[in-house]
Amino acid sequence: MKQNILITGASGFVGKHLCNKLKNNFHIFKLNSENYNLLNNEYKTIKFDKIFHLAVKTAAGGYCQKHPGEQFLINSRINLEILEFWKNFQNEAKLITFGSSCAYSDFVEKNETNYLLNEPETGYAVYGGIKRSLLIGLQALEKEYGMNYSYYIPSLFYGPGFELSDKHFIFDIIKKIYNAKTNKSEVILWGSGEQKRELIYIDDAINIILDNSNDNTKVANLSSGQSLSIKSYAKIICDLLDFDFSSIKWDPNQFTGALDKKLINTYFKNYNFTSVEKGIKKTLEYYTKKVKK
Repeated sequence: MKQNILITGASGFVGKHLCNKLKNNFHIFKLNSENYNLLNNEYKTIKFDKIFHLAVKTAAGGYCQKHPGEQFLINSRINLEILEFWKNFQNEAKLITFGSSCAYSDFVEKNETNYLLNEPETGYAVYGGIKRSLLIGLQALEKEYGMNYSYYIPSLFYGPGFELSDKHFIFDIIKKIYNAKTNKSEVILWGSGEQKRELIYIDDAINIILDNSNDNTKVANLSSGQSLSIKSYAKIICDLLDFDFSSIKWDPNQFTGALDKKLINTYFKNYNFTSVEKGIKKTLEYYTKKVKK
């Protein structure tokens, strides 16, 4: 008998990939901004085996810094509503959700035991605080009501299927270099290029989550444990597009965030992660086809 799976944020990047992976073996019930009213109406009478809570209001490109109040109100409401729904109507279901690497302090080693220490990353105090609050809520419900959850702290998801308006760094670099190659224009990237970031290929993330969806891991970094500089990512993309890497200009006056967002890979060291080169190649191929259409 097929299990019932509820996915909030089903129309987002991760949600679409998760739905596609599960569609043949589970009954999937999707929630997004257009049908969220079903949560406390029709959906409360369905017995769910697992709830994947992916819904979140955020964006790259300065949203966290420019709209902290809006972000706090919307995400606090979303998280409280799903936790109340889980407790009141679905307390036997396992809830699986995500934290954020920016909830880590700038001044700690990014392993799970340090997640709630000190202030979140500079520039992301509100978003990091919201993600921490979600974990505290999960822990409280487990302690009082014995409810089951997993909370994954991912590095940046990437891969085919991203929205062309997405401004997360790897997509932004791909778009800028591809467009410069096509239009014979210049590329300007932020910072010195020495700041480091970590990626996790979307298929790897989905596989890990599903392979471990029945275990008792509570808080885990979803990470390969490898971070590269922005320059390194740009060089990989330039090589794939046969674009002159040396022509890239760097703008040190732009906000760059943490110098290194490397997460400690505590639980998934034996997983065969997709190489950065292979993952970027597939992502670039998707973008090229999308633009040409």
